[in-house]
Amino acid sequence: MKRSFMLIALLGFMHGISFSQCVEVPENRVLLVGDSWASFENADQTITHGLSHLGHSDKKFASSVVIAENGAETNDFLTQEKQDAIQALIDANPDIQIVHLSIGGNDVLGDWNVDFTQHMTDSMEQSVAARLEEVIAFLKNTRPGMRVFWAGYTYPNFAEVINDVHPFETSHPFYGTWDGMGQPTFIQINTLLNDFSDSVAAYCDSDPMVNFVRAQGILQYYYGQAQPLGVAPGGTYPAFTCPVPLGYPDYPSPKDAMRLYAGVFTDCFHLSPEAYQIMFDYQALHFYQKFFMDDLYLLSEGGTMDGSVSSAGDVSQEVKIGEDGGNEIAAVLTFDTQQMMDTTLSNASIFLRRTDLTGTDPFTGTDVHVKMKSGNFGTSADVEAVDFTADGDAEGAPCQFGSHDANEHWVRLDLTAEMIANINNGDKTQFVISIPGFTGGVMTFNDASDPVTAPILNLNYGPEPSSVADIRKAKELPVYPVPTTGPLTIDADMNALMTVDVVNIMGEVVKQLKPSNNRIDISDLQAGPYVLRITTKDGISTKRIIKR
Repeated sequence: MKRSFMLIALLGFMHGISFSQCVEVPENRVLLVGDSWASFENADQTITHGLSHLGHSDKKFASSVVIAENGAETNDFLTQEKQDAIQALIDANPDIQIVHLSIGGNDVLGDWNVDFTQHMTDSMEQSVAARLEEVIAFLKNTRPGMRVFWAGYTYPNFAEVINDVHPFETSHPFYGTWDGMGQPTFIQINTLLNDFSDSVAAYCDSDPMVNFVRAQGILQYYYGQAQPLGVAPGGTYPAFTCPVPLGYPDYPSPKDAMRLYAGVFTDCFHLSPEAYQIMFDYQALHFYQKFFMDDLYLLSEGGTMDGSVSSAGDVSQEVKIGEDGGNEIAAVLTFDTQQMMDTTLSNASIFLRRTDLTGTDPFTGTDVHVKMKSGNFGTSADVEAVDFTADGDAEGAPCQFGSHDANEHWVRLDLTAEMIANINNGDKTQFVISIPGFTGGVMTFNDASDPVTAPILNLNYGPEPSSVADIRKAKELPVYPVPTTGPLTIDADMNALMTVDVVNIMGEVVKQLKPSNNRIDISDLQAGPYVLRITTKDGISTKRIIKR
């Protein structure tokens, strides 16, 4: 069945147009709120960089020094001043879908002491958790459907860092914090952090609108302990060897991961820009990347159906793109698009995670070429030598976004309109991705053996535009609440609004409405997913909704 398409961001993404003409329209999709960790991540632009590393380079974050404040505690975000500032930013950024929340650490560090009994510790943690839940409840109510991600913390490093300035320990800026807790050992303070994190995780498990990814030991994993730890328990361990996500609770986060101030002193609790990035990238890989996918994302089939072929006829199960020894190498990926709804597509993208680079980066300065086939190029869906030369149903230069600058970064290829129109649910869909004319390097990507890092085909359902004029307005108009029981508000200039078509998953217009005071009502429709096709004086915008 023929599938439709909608041009992305700007006009011009038609077959044969080069990467240089592809432009993204960034949107603030995350609100960063919290304490000093949020303050540092705001200054370091951690979330925006991390989303780009995941291929979501069209998504960014918003924050301010008022709502990401050094030293803030949970009680601060229960005040009217803080809540008004958060609400104002959310109202000013209609595309925000989730709040990235870093709060609770100062409460725990400020309230606990090693002399506490277990009952006193439990009572303190319960009090902090209760206030945290109040903060989360407010954030969820700032906009219908708002999600919250609690960031948590990695292990601090008080004892080693402070010992480094012996015999002037008391001069260290964080000595008072450590001494106020009774100078806890690593296992004592890390156990406290893990217990508190577990209590928040249990709350998150009970609420589908709140998420948390444990990452307390992620910096131990990435940095290792190359030099013997200067205090008990001493010893070393190599990078990339400790268990994740909890690592070794009897060790701190490595000193190399802590923030260094003008070469004078090392922080005990706050991380370097690189370390904050590592932590966010890990959490984002396990949550944000899939969260920001569209209506349906498919992992590649893997096994013998993914791999690469070369111009010399060589076949490999490794997913590679580039050139080696005069032979062009193309990646072959197979996706089971039979899982698609029987509806039209407005957009489709392929995400690939880099694992290795030999020689020159093939994605720098040269257009990518993709051909696709409904079914398979060869005699079967297995990767075959003929896949390199076989004709497809459509081919062209996709728009290239995301990041290919380092291993573990993701490239996103937004497919051309012709390819999108030929993706259907009648069979599997196979892609061959190459960079013709490039010489001097090979990039390798993750295969499908791990679902967290497997190649992805992201699909966005949407009605077929009837003309080029219909797709002048690439950005979605904000519509809320979503999901809805019937009434909906469209956040747009009332004078510009003309009509709203409600389209079902079959692509049929089931209702046409004229907005009244920016509102429409679909109470009479059956529950299920729909697409609003909003016609304005500037063009047409589409918005996916769910009717309950």
